[in-house]
Amino acid sequence: MRKTFTCILLFFCINLFFTSQNIEAANDTIKVLDIETSTVIKEVPTSSDIDGDVKEAIKSITQVTVQAKPVPKKGYLIKIPLTKSLKVKNKWFDDIVSEVLLLYNPSTKRQGKIILYNDENTPLFFDIDYDFSPLFKKINLQE
Repeated sequence: MRKTFTCILLFFCINLFFTSQNIEAANDTIKVLDIETSTVIKEVPTSSDIDGDVKEAIKSITQVTVQAKPVPKKGYLIKIPLTKSLKVKNKWFDDIVSEVLLLYNPSTKRQGKIILYNDENTPLFFDIDYDFSPLFKKINLQE
């Protein structure tokens, strides 16, 4: 009986280890979605270098988005998991983020949107004045 229990426990621990590694690997991928076609067009590994771009995007927040439909009809939605969680504190947001979503509209170039999730997993939309070119170059994406 004890041997069976030990085997089951060992199996459970090994399974848990491999499952957590697969979840971690899936979360370490930047995904670029074409908004018009609703398809993922690019997947690249995240890096601390890209975390720096995310920090710049967060610093460029100008206001809370007031549009009823903040997602443009054309452009990209870029999901970026951070390599290290980041404390964000400004007059609109005060929380720790581990992932951000960037919305790029080619007709406005620099005026994009950023979506941050609070600790209750509620998305908050903000307008940003951010140059997407360096990020696009790092992830090898055409504007």
